[in-house]
Amino acid sequence: MRRKILVLGSSNIDLIFRIPRFHNPGETIRAENLVTAFGGKGANQAIAAKRLGGDVVLLTKIGNDHYGRSYRQYLIKNGLDQRWILKDKRLPTGLALIELTPQGENRIIVSPGANGSLSAENLRSFGPSWREIGIFVAQLEIPIETVKKGLRNAKEHGAATLLNPSPPIPLSPDILKMTDFLVPNETEARFLTGMRIRRDEDIRRTAAKLLEMGTKNVVITLGSSGLFFKSPGEEIRMEAFKVDAVDTTAAGDAFMGGLACGLSRGMSVREVLRFASAAGALAATRLGAQPSLPFRRRLIRFLGKKDPNDTNGNE
Repeated sequence: MRRKILVLGSSNIDLIFRIPRFHNPGETIRAENLVTAFGGKGANQAIAAKRLGGDVVLLTKIGNDHYGRSYRQYLIKNGLDQRWILKDKRLPTGLALIELTPQGENRIIVSPGANGSLSAENLRSFGPSWREIGIFVAQLEIPIETVKKGLRNAKEHGAATLLNPSPPIPLSPDILKMTDFLVPNETEARFLTGMRIRRDEDIRRTAAKLLEMGTKNVVITLGSSGLFFKSPGEEIRMEAFKVDAVDTTAAGDAFMGGLACGLSRGMSVREVLRFASAAGALAATRLGAQPSLPFRRRLIRFLGKKDPNDTNGNE
């Protein structure tokens, strides 16, 4: 039986500029084109988990502007409950400016807009629905006090908690102690620990440090080099799937969605990590954040096996 997933997080409009290279300070560079897409780490991870077969609720906040109205319709069309798509009447919908090179590398500037007003008080409206949640997912594009309150509510109701510490900010011990799965990339892991990662032994020490800081399990994502998982009783080093990367913007969010979905279905840790890795790899092969997020059937084909429980006929 699938456990319901609650994703608490941001919704942004992504403005994606395809550029020949990253430019220098003071330099003007011509973009090849501009693509506008729905994004934001919270919404990305919710859509990813939903497409991969999860039973998902997204708690987010958007503006009462053109972008916000379009985004609301899109989220509802994708099967997310409109009751938890909150509206800010004063602030605009969050916006992200993304520079993307031909190698698939990106740089991102985020203006939070309505995401910045998603408050701990807003969580009160979720009320009795907490009892239905088995997996809780959060990131750091919304106020940290809101994330902290969400983690606390989730733990009080017996849910497993996943935290993607992005963008990286200092995390207090009480937040880490409420986190069952901490999922940083190399940069975020270095920010949290102050430890540089140059070789596998550095990854192991960094993961061990994060466990010492309070989290129960650590998954450090390493891009094209794969991932490293560590818990008090287990270590897993997993290589990445080889794909032709077009845009890595949502690869990490696809991974988080895959991780949440796999855990909600009761997979083993190794199965979950493979499932999430495949989701991240597939997301890197297409342009845009949410347009790149794979559906379950495509991922199962990619993994080279059939899933007898698959009832999602989407491509």
